[in-house]
Amino acid sequence: MANEAIAAEPEEGEDEAAPAPTKKPSMLSLVAELAILTCFAVGAGGLFGMQVLSGSDIAGTRPEAISSQGQKSRYSETANLRPLPPIVTNLASPKGTWIRIEASVVVGADAAAGANALVAAIAEDIVAYLRTVPLAQIEGPSGFLHLREDLNDRARIRTGGKVRELVIQALVLE
Repeated sequence: MANEAIAAEPEEGEDEAAPAPTKKPSMLSLVAELAILTCFAVGAGGLFGMQVLSGSDIAGTRPEAISSQGQKSRYSETANLRPLPPIVTNLASPKGTWIRIEASVVVGADAAAGANALVAAIAEDIVAYLRTVPLAQIEGPSGFLHLREDLNDRARIRTGGKVRELVIQALVLE
């Protein structure tokens, strides 16, 4: 019985520690909070959009004005495009793999006089290089980019910088 009496008596501080029942937020305050957050999001999005548009160089221009500007060439007006003869050769490996490249070179006006000799030298150098390249080295998009960069470097070195770029127009592997 003594145990029952102790259990029935409330301990000191127990009433004070019990949390008071909380009120649920009203529907009106929830709608007001959502409206404030929505206004904040719209404002932030608008400011971000204005910031992005002010940084672009075609902001506020009409499509007709954009199309009339045309494309700017990355070469000067004096640059000439000289086609190389189609190059057909075999690769280093696997045996029996052939490659055909149709390309052109961009030369400046200063190299226009000896352009035929330059084109022949570049074509010869490309054949010599391609005979050392295995098929695995030029597979895929990254392989093609590496091949293009290698051919560009070889053309620039071979001509002493007179060739600005070698443009690959067609590449066929068989």
